[in-house]
Amino acid sequence: MSALARSLVERRGCLDEQTVRAFQDAGYRRDQLLEVISIVAASTMTNYAANVTIPPLEEDFREHVWSE
Repeated sequence: MSALARSLVERRGCLDEQTVRAFQDAGYRRDQLLEVISIVAASTMTNYAANVTIPPLEEDFREHVWSE
């Protein structure tokens, strides 16, 4: 499923039939494509909103903060 999500992002939603076929060959149904699209859309909106608002990290997670 991650290959399909990556393809959706890279190709801006324009999936070719080979990608759809690979998704189905992995055991998913064609109607489940909408679920993947919804997840990608929600993730994109969440990331954009967080990048603009820069919310503080909750206290419980501060010990796990990523530092470069």
